[in-house]
Amino acid sequence: MQYSSKIYLFLAVILIQGLKVRGQSPVFGVYSTTGNIKYVPARGAARSLDPHTWVNASDKLILLDNIAETTLVDRDTSYIRLHGKGTYTTAEIENMPRSRVRDTIIIRYLSLLWADAIRPAPHSSADPPRSRNHTPVTSSPSILLAPRNSYATSMDSLIFRWHSVSWARKYFLRIRSADGQLYYNSLLADTEAVVHFPGPMSVGNKYEWALDIVGESGRLQFVDSSHILLVDESAVLPRLPPVIVDSIGGIAIILQRIEQYENAGCIRQAESLFYQLTNDYPLDAALDKLYASFRSRNYF
Repeated sequence: MQYSSKIYLFLAVILIQGLKVRGQSPVFGVYSTTGNIKYVPARGAARSLDPHTWVNASDKLILLDNIAETTLVDRDTSYIRLHGKGTYTTAEIENMPRSRVRDTIIIRYLSLLWADAIRPAPHSSADPPRSRNHTPVTSSPSILLAPRNSYATSMDSLIFRWHSVSWARKYFLRIRSADGQLYYNSLLADTEAVVHFPGPMSVGNKYEWALDIVGESGRLQFVDSSHILLVDESAVLPRLPPVIVDSIGGIAIILQRIEQYENAGCIRQAESLFYQLTNDYPLDAALDKLYASFRSRNYF
């Protein structure tokens, strides 16, 4: 066989393998549907199109009436909306213009959806091990995981979490009011502390916190500091600006409100919306992960 023929054969094999991989990997995920839509997979029986269906390269969608509509998302957090009666192959949909999702919480939600559809390759045994618990500490380190800087909350308790430091004997956490009054002062062996705010702590006031490390010699080394703000939801909620609606629609507006409420410290109201949303969509694993992350940031 001539050298050029071998090259063509090699390229053909690569192309075929690529098409096989492409055929097995989702091209679009179904974000939302309205009306009567049929999903026709390349293999298997046709069925109704439901949210969280994964559309592959050789599949087809049939919108059966003029009110039918579906929004499809790709792994790059862009979306395409199909509306009205028509038949569409995946190849045709891929050539349509797409709109970018720009809202951060919707991007996180869609990324979690795709994380279940496309699993990353396992780490090679040659990869260096990664420590999840021990963080090297240099001068003025920041090892805190929660709460975030300038955190606001309407709850009467708060959880602090931080990375473990290999040489630390203890961790020293303090919380003071703006005028210097000490409200919490504890030496801890663990990397987590649940702080119940003792009364009277004034709602609407800032409270400074500081975390230090107690080293082998018993000396303190500063780690991080910031403040928390205790929030009265009845006063804050009416003053919040309207949420700018993301054009992707669906549950996006509710997720945006939840994020706004959490950022404003209205944790109870955000929790109520999240709880209702997960009850309305009990099979949405990505939504469950967002909710679990929310609770881990704000509850113990």
